[in-house]
Amino acid sequence: MPDDILSSPSKPPRKRAQAPSLSEQAYVAIKGQILKQELRAGDQINVAQLCEQLGLGRSPVHQAILRLDDEGLVDVLPRKGILVKGETLDSFLELIAARLLVEPHLTGLAVERATPELLERLAAILAQGWDHHRQQDRLGGMMTDRQFHQALYAQSGNDILAEFAGHLLDRSMRLWYKPPVPESRPNVAELEELYDKVREGDKTSAVALMHEHISSVRGKFLAR
Repeated sequence: MPDDILSSPSKPPRKRAQAPSLSEQAYVAIKGQILKQELRAGDQINVAQLCEQLGLGRSPVHQAILRLDDEGLVDVLPRKGILVKGETLDSFLELIAARLLVEPHLTGLAVERATPELLERLAAILAQGWDHHRQQDRLGGMMTDRQFHQALYAQSGNDILAEFAGHLLDRSMRLWYKPPVPESRPNVAELEELYDKVREGDKTSAVALMHEHISSVRGKFLAR
């Protein structure tokens, strides 16, 4: 899983020539295992085993775990260790409610600040998304969705809200690895319609479509 998809949406992707820190390497690796459900909800994280698996020392792994704790992906519990945090039905509904409050607002801000560079990046992401859809690549579809939101919110001008939205997106990403339900319309088609409204500068419609897009995630989850 590329680093870009796991980075904060308020920050541009790292340049390839810049090597990530050891704690960043640990963070990306552990987070990837959680999002792909290689580490499942309720699993206890064995720090020594992770250190050996990743070829890293305890310090960067501990730093990564504290960061994941802040993001709500793990629980660090006294005398119980480190557990992968799960999403209950109630917490999932709260997650969607939070996304509905934050992400349509960020979308509106991004439309106001849209540039040719943003439109070019979104178009490239969508092209990849259609390729993933044709190949029935669920991981690729997840990457497309995450990267599209990341690029859009980075244009909002509000880094704090964009970073918060990134944490909400990360928690939502785990749902992609649950058994799929039949879709009447591909997810990438929803993103493409949203892209058209951003390109047209239609803030009202773009905000409404983002609201519908997030609400559809709730419907798909409840249908499982």
